[in-house]
Amino acid sequence: VLASASANSADKPPNIILFLADDLGWGDLACFGNNVIQTPNLDAFAKQGIRLTQCYSASAVCSPSRSALLTGRTPHRNGVYTWIAAGAEVHLRTSEVTLPKLLKEKGYTTCHSGKWHLNGKFNDPAQPQPGDHGYDWWMATQNNASPSHKNPNNFVRNGKDVGPLEGYSAILVVDEAVQWLKEKRDKTKPFFLAVWTHEPHLPIESDPTFQKLYEKIDDANVRQH
Repeated sequence: VLASASANSADKPPNIILFLADDLGWGDLACFGNNVIQTPNLDAFAKQGIRLTQCYSASAVCSPSRSALLTGRTPHRNGVYTWIAAGAEVHLRTSEVTLPKLLKEKGYTTCHSGKWHLNGKFNDPAQPQPGDHGYDWWMATQNNASPSHKNPNNFVRNGKDVGPLEGYSAILVVDEAVQWLKEKRDKTKPFFLAVWTHEPHLPIESDPTFQKLYEKIDDANVRQH
């Protein structure tokens, strides 16, 4: 979901939020006709912006689709042509021109919060990290939140291990983004904010608050999603 918040005057660039839910199908959203799953916040994005009804991902798996999203190039051109396992040599090259890099050149301040999955050697100087691709501030994991989406301990913020966190991954990721918006960013500049949740990718653990919305569904694994 790409959202643009209008600036106060026509000569000021818009603020941009790029929200990416991992493995979410278009048919999983209420705004696209799903009558079971409740997605009020994503529906609000759709209502305030546009819905792309003939838009296709560059790949069926996470890493290549993410690389294409940031570079505008097909995965076989940008070098991230497959799912990246931890420790793998595959990574998004610094020679690639990314969206946050371009926006920084235009005076934007930038932030990434959530799943990264664009390198195998995460938080390792042997490969580029989010900060090398144009992000002023970032909190991320290499792939999944670990040991699960509940109380993860593998997040890294600006190159430093965050340590054990209390809560659920999606909420922690959004809270980090909100805190950056309110307290950390340079408010004299327009912003580009990427919020990439791990959910609904497996393995998943969901806050019981959200599971209560689907109490009538017997299968606990389905309620989690």
